[in-house]
Amino acid sequence: MKIRISVYLFILILTGILGNSCSKDSPQQNWPDGTYNRSAIQNLTGFFENRANLLTNASLTTPEFIALSTDSAWHLIESEKVKLKKVRDGVSFPINSTVLQKVIPLEDVALYMNNTYGGTVGGFVSSAADVKSLKTLHDIFYGMRLDYSGTKFFPNGGGYAVLRFTSNVPEKISVPYCKEMGGTRTHSWPNTGGGFTSSTLGNGGFPEYTFDSYYAPNQGGELYEVTPAGNEIIRAQYRGTKWMTTEPTTKSAITGNGNEYVDNPVRNGIYVNTNDGTLYPVIALQGGKWQLTGEPKTIIENNQLLVSITTLAEYKGVTFHVRGFDGKSYYLTTNESWSKENLTLDLIEPGFYGITVPIAEVSKVWEVISK
Repeated sequence: MKIRISVYLFILILTGILGNSCSKDSPQQNWPDGTYNRSAIQNLTGFFENRANLLTNASLTTPEFIALSTDSAWHLIESEKVKLKKVRDGVSFPINSTVLQKVIPLEDVALYMNNTYGGTVGGFVSSAADVKSLKTLHDIFYGMRLDYSGTKFFPNGGGYAVLRFTSNVPEKISVPYCKEMGGTRTHSWPNTGGGFTSSTLGNGGFPEYTFDSYYAPNQGGELYEVTPAGNEIIRAQYRGTKWMTTEPTTKSAITGNGNEYVDNPVRNGIYVNTNDGTLYPVIALQGGKWQLTGEPKTIIENNQLLVSITTLAEYKGVTFHVRGFDGKSYYLTTNESWSKENLTLDLIEPGFYGITVPIAEVSKVWEVISK
């Protein structure tokens, strides 16, 4: 009888130990939710809540919109272009409180978390509210048309990642219209040139935007890894001038003292021009405000002091945008499609090409400073 009781107690104790261990290791219980998590995004009003009215104003039926928005705009007849553009121009344009979303491949997560790009974000983005229905890898892949040539995304892959953030430079954002729609973008299918993705999900395209350069997000921007089923885990938050790794609350909440980050002296984004002509980086705060880095925490009251810096480089006779620098190589990007024909470039996303080259092969590096 004593033996049976002892065995029974041992089982209870062992069960308790294992239960507590499993509880501590569970990321679902201990991982921070994040401010811009999927549940929060679902509460935002986006394009699909307003689509019916926009279509009515443009005299388009839903089937017509589905067909036009997912076609190459340069092949549309003039009357179709006019109607499609009326719908697209009616979509609420981002302001500095709009939550933006950029989808990135899992392979690029480390580049952001290590601040290889200097903490900046650019290229194609969406209003998170406009794409909130896209959750699974399948929906993201085909809704955002990530099946372009050379893509790092795969419909049966291990998942994807998203950056969600607000930006104080909405004036640096534009609709990626092709020339036939009054824009400047070159033809780069599966980009439509009409401001919508060429989604194959059957409900029409999703509105998209593009930055003209690379800019730091506002404080509190978040990076999520997403499983194929659509479950999110927050991996980093933007604080100060860097992406800072986020850990479960059972560990340290924020790790990193700066030593593990890539030293990236390349300047892209918004800076303040002081009276003596020195340029200092600024931190983007919510509500369109800016703050000087360091102490004391000086708020920039005069936006006329702010300038935009873009770093350029010449490589094999072609001018590129310098996206990053790791001490040995430059990471160069361009949206000029003709460059791909003359150089071996990687397609980063439709219409954006990149290449990593040793320092010695870059003939010139310079900065362009503008208001």
